[in-house]
Amino acid sequence: MATVMGEILELIQACAAGDLTARRQFQDEYGEDIYNFPVKIYRLPLDEAGDFYLYVFENDRIFTRMATFAGRNNIQFRTFLSYYVLKHLFLEWRRTQKEVDTVSLSTPLGGSSEGGQVLEDVLPDQSTQEAEEAIASESREANAIWAALTPEDRLDLKLLSLIECDLTPEDVRLLAKATGRSIQETLAVVAEVQEGLKRKDERISQLRDDLDSVWGWILLRQKELQEITEKIRRMGETPNATTGKLLQKKQELEQALVKRSRQKEKTLEELRSYKLTTPYKDIARLLNLTVGTVCSRIFRLRERLTREFGEAVAC
Repeated sequence: MATVMGEILELIQACAAGDLTARRQFQDEYGEDIYNFPVKIYRLPLDEAGDFYLYVFENDRIFTRMATFAGRNNIQFRTFLSYYVLKHLFLEWRRTQKEVDTVSLSTPLGGSSEGGQVLEDVLPDQSTQEAEEAIASESREANAIWAALTPEDRLDLKLLSLIECDLTPEDVRLLAKATGRSIQETLAVVAEVQEGLKRKDERISQLRDDLDSVWGWILLRQKELQEITEKIRRMGETPNATTGKLLQKKQELEQALVKRSRQKEKTLEELRSYKLTTPYKDIARLLNLTVGTVCSRIFRLRERLTREFGEAVAC
């Protein structure tokens, strides 16, 4: 497991640094997940999934976002990719979508003197230096925001993302002081909450695998149903033994598809109900406060972050 995680972290770092070979490897391994994400989770039409895919990779958005992955607390990268990176990028893409006139990258240029070039051939590629500068700029901005927070605010943000954030000894001492617990008791409560979050992560991974399986089955059977329907159409209206068998097969497939579609919806519903942020009831337990107090506390922190630093950094 450690070796696999090490390889993933190396791949992520190489992608963030602009290594083209690493980026091709990443697209080979995770491209299908990224393309299918909005279709499976948000029921986006397939013809729009390509637009989302382009948005994700445009300006190195995905590489910048996933550079924060550190594999803490054994969180699985595919879970992080789907529920931290792709989910946020999808919502961001939806917010910024506008109806604009577009020009295909395959549009031919000028006359015959252009030698058959298309628009894509002359558009400049973003250089590795530009990508590194963008990542460095975001890192500086994040560090500046973090430095402006009080220790209590930082602790609240870490508790909200406890599956991905480790508490420092200073955080543990601050939490123990705020709750009146001993260091030992504080560590025990944190470990219990983290264990619950890990189980949730494992459940999400299982649900994602189930969704992939049923979704693939549905696509195959839909194709099979189309083929049978076409065969019946070509055979005309004259009934015969073959037609009867095909009609029976068609009915069985339709019934099976209804059943599997319900299974898919049930799995999707459960997936959407999961959040990888720490539940407020667990944060309340960690801080030895009521859930209502924690809700107000997080709400005020979000409001202040939005007011001072903009919507993009609100927790």
